Amino acid sequence: MIKWLPYLIDLTSILIWLKLQFRTIMTLSRWQLVTLISTIIYIIVVSYLTLAPTSVAFVGPQQVVPLMVAGAPVNLIPFWSTTADFYQNVLMMLPLGVYVALIKPEFKLKKVFFSGIVISTAIEAMQFVLDITVGLSRWVDINDVLTNALGVLVGWGMIFILKKTPLKKIICRFCITGFR
Repeated sequence: MIKWLPYLIDLTSILIWLKLQFRTIMTLSRWQLVTLISTIIYIIVVSYLTLAPTSVAFVGPQQVVPLMVAGAPVNLIPFWSTTADFYQNVLMMLPLGVYVALIKPEFKLKKVFFSGIVISTAIEAMQFVLDITVGLSRWVDINDVLTNALGVLVGWGMIFILKKTPLKKIICRFCITGFR
């Protein structure tokens, strides 16, 4: 049960944030609420995929022998082994890039890339700490950081390009500003 604690803390944090942002949320349009609700669902799903304990691998056996650090498997060699999880990580983080473009439209490429690296590093760091403390059974992998950041860039880039088309008016309806 203790292995589920990080995920449950994450869910609780989301509920607290929603309560604190209630006044701002009530001023959003229907389109902006779609963005907010889908962002929250996305965060819950990614939290589950990255912080919940699992004994099921979504890909085949790893081709890399990990470095064991305090009992946690770690791969610090980029692109040593690229399996299906390479593409899965890009796809998993692609919506985050879309949400960054919709929630922080003022972000430019450099800031989006930095955000992707920071968020991906935070996920891997949490997995490392949780693997050591509660036995989460997750790999810590530099490839995950790189592919997650790539996914954020691709998602952001899609919205960036679409904003230069006649779809700009529709996309801007989903944009949210003013959240802390």
